[in-house]
Amino acid sequence: MMTDSSPAEAFETLRREVALLRRALEGLAAEQKAQPDYSGVLAGIGTRIKEQNATLGAMAKTPALQLTPEAMGQQFVRASQQVRAEDAKLLGHAQNGMTTAARQVVEALATARTAHEQQKVVRWYAAAGALIGAVLMLIASLITPVLKTQIQEVAVTNAP
Repeated sequence: MMTDSSPAEAFETLRREVALLRRALEGLAAEQKAQPDYSGVLAGIGTRIKEQNATLGAMAKTPALQLTPEAMGQQFVRASQQVRAEDAKLLGHAQNGMTTAARQVVEALATARTAHEQQKVVRWYAAAGALIGAVLMLIASLITPVLKTQIQEVAVTNAP
């Protein structure tokens, strides 16, 4: 900042600023001399980088890393088609099994229904037979005394 001061004061201010800059530069130079020597560490890092480059080069030659995204996508598509084909096959087997089981259940129900109907018919026939038997027994009980009387009359008339 400039003020209305004499040139001597301006030069004195300038001299202090230059002296301050010089001390700062000397301090930076001293710091550079005090820094440790990293050449050994850097050489080790360089060696490890070369080893890693060799390893990466070997890895880059593997088939998986040589695939392009398109080729990898095609392999994914083929693999998914195989899996879906196996799934479809298993679903087909399951569907056939369910169809067979359903058919067996329907047949069992039809057999049970037929057996029930047969039992109902047998019950009707048994009831009808019992009724007919009861009617015949009633008729026989009514006819027996009449027949007994007639047989005795025939026996008396045919007697010597």
